Amino acid sequence: MKKSSIFRGAAMVCAMCLFTTNSQAQIKAQDSEKAHDTKRFARPVNTGSNHTVLLLDTAWGSLSPEIGDEIAAYDVDGNMVSSIVYIGHHTGLALWGDDEYTTEKEGLSKGEVFSLKWWKKSSNEMVSLNMNSFERGSSNYFKDGLTVISSITVNAMLVQDMELFQNVPNPVSDFTEISFYLPSTSNVRLSLHNNLGQEVMVLADAKFESGSHKVAMKSASIQPGVYFYKMQSGKEKITKQMTVVK
Repeated sequence: MKKSSIFRGAAMVCAMCLFTTNSQAQIKAQDSEKAHDTKRFARPVNTGSNHTVLLLDTAWGSLSPEIGDEIAAYDVDGNMVSSIVYIGHHTGLALWGDDEYTTEKEGLSKGEVFSLKWWKKSSNEMVSLNMNSFERGSSNYFKDGLTVISSITVNAMLVQDMELFQNVPNPVSDFTEISFYLPSTSNVRLSLHNNLGQEVMVLADAKFESGSHKVAMKSASIQPGVYFYKMQSGKEKITKQMTVVK
């Protein structure tokens, strides 16, 4: 066999390997993008401290999650600390911990128990999940920790109430987004207040359809400090805290 033929064959093999590697990388990137494109839950705050949770596909047992369903983790105070879209195989969540450099609580504290919720896209139903067994770890948060869940069951059907999520990013240097969920169409007033309770800015005051929404906020005209954003719909009110930095 001529050397040129050998070289051409080797080059073809290398090209095929490179194509396969690039294709796999593209598929992984596309899967990651789909997994993080949540519709019901907001994007969690990246606090720089997290705990990895792997929900094995076999852990669902007789349950039947559908592609497009969403899973979220919450702290004991009902604050969402992670969200992901189910795309048909093992599900990995990054549970974000509390940022010790801010006064507000954005995530889980050391040793705090987390819980899981499952949103069924096709029926718009929300259920809480029982974590029955683990291959590794537990339902307690630890920085750089790892939990592998091997069995889950449905705990209870949940009523989807109005929900206000932590703004992302936080702290805010120039721009942030505030997400909220409405169980039914209603008027919403979203406003920003300083630590004296004075209203600084009205972010939204309009009628919103049922479902999830995002409102953008620019902080160029706001002085650095701690602020509170308040959401009111009818008699319901929810308040969360944000930090503005320059």
